[in-house]
Amino acid sequence: MEKIHFVGVGGTGTGTLAAALAAQGHSVSGSDGTLYEPMKSVLASANIQLLEGYKPENLEKVNPDVVLIGNVVRKDNPEAVAWIRKGTRFISFPEAVRRYVIGDRCSVVCAGTHGKTTTTSWIAFLFRELGWDPSYLIGGVPADLPSGCAITSGKYFVGEGDEYDSAFFDKGPKFLHYAPNVLVLSNIEFDHADIYKDLAHVQASFDKLVALLPGNGLCLVRHEETVARTVSEGAICPVQTFGFTAGAHWRVLQTKQDTDGISFELEGGRRNLGWFRTPLFGLHNVMNLVSGIGAAIHFGGSPEKIRAAVEKFSGAKRRQQILLREPVTVVDDFAHHPTEVAATLKAVRDRYPQGTLWAFFEPRSATARRGSHQEQYPAAFACADKVLLCAPYRATELPEGQRFSTDSLVDALKAQGKDARTYTEPQAMVDAFRAESRPGDIAVVMSNGEFGKIQEKLILAVR
Repeated sequence: MEKIHFVGVGGTGTGTLAAALAAQGHSVSGSDGTLYEPMKSVLASANIQLLEGYKPENLEKVNPDVVLIGNVVRKDNPEAVAWIRKGTRFISFPEAVRRYVIGDRCSVVCAGTHGKTTTTSWIAFLFRELGWDPSYLIGGVPADLPSGCAITSGKYFVGEGDEYDSAFFDKGPKFLHYAPNVLVLSNIEFDHADIYKDLAHVQASFDKLVALLPGNGLCLVRHEETVARTVSEGAICPVQTFGFTAGAHWRVLQTKQDTDGISFELEGGRRNLGWFRTPLFGLHNVMNLVSGIGAAIHFGGSPEKIRAAVEKFSGAKRRQQILLREPVTVVDDFAHHPTEVAATLKAVRDRYPQGTLWAFFEPRSATARRGSHQEQYPAAFACADKVLLCAPYRATELPEGQRFSTDSLVDALKAQGKDARTYTEPQAMVDAFRAESRPGDIAVVMSNGEFGKIQEKLILAVR
């Protein structure tokens, strides 16, 4: 066992990994600034020595064998600089995952611009249900697993393959460290505008990922996603597609939706596997499930056992998570890219066809608070009746010409006849909802951050 110190322990990924390593018997410590939920509770319940703030003095409080430096830590971070100058061995987060979690396990990596967290949560849950006891790492909080990371004696690893860079000293994507044997590739779009120049730059990273697949591996790729399918052509292993259209190896033949979920009929390899039932909503989630079904059958999973697991899986927190059902419905979602916003609102509208649909949106991610997708956002809110926008998060850090404009989006939405408004802070949005909402309305909160805890405030406003 080793002594491991985390610089930036409060992230979802780093925090869950730290807790898993502590549970394995490693001596774990970590530093960060202010800790937020859910990681605050995760770390508090783990056997981890927590140090407040990034300080050179932390070197006097712990004596690690290795220091893990998270990718949120910049090269001028005073504590990181002090550890490096001292000569202590340091590694990135994905390096640690490869060393401590993956090892020589068969690695199933879930990658793509959208849907990674739900798909990884699903496949990890499914493999557990099949009795395979996988190790896993999820970049979110799964609803059906005890934690976001587990290190087991099983032969499989299921991991979320993030295309974001690894650390300030390793600007390559995290997923290049994860040695995939099976790759689930859902989609590829332009995102992470702070590190990628354009779609071609993003695609180049995925090209490198696909090239890592061994000849006896498998690439599962969404049939309808042109860029992802083009990238999959670089694989030397078999490629299977999944989708709704003719030609897909794993094809959904038909679906039936109601307020309790979706039923779908699946064909695989020209064999009808029958109907499956999920409590999730949104056709994009059907695709997430189908990709996992393909991965499980590849390893010999029983379709009947998989069918039972589909019915039990309830997703991941902050992914179309229903927080309140009466007198209004409040749904919390991580959507920040226009494709995600559109998919989330369409899924909610399909499930709740009655009532006014309120969209609360905070442009918070590195891409959303830039103007990279300014022209795509108006169409993304097509299913919403009322759109309430918060000012972009820390927008003044960006040059004025690069910032996302909520005013421009409001103008575009009003031109479509929508009730759209922009606010400087979340409480004013809550006040508007309290004054105007009616029983049966649906509020969808979309942000990849805390959003001023607006979810809790909306619930209190209607109770």
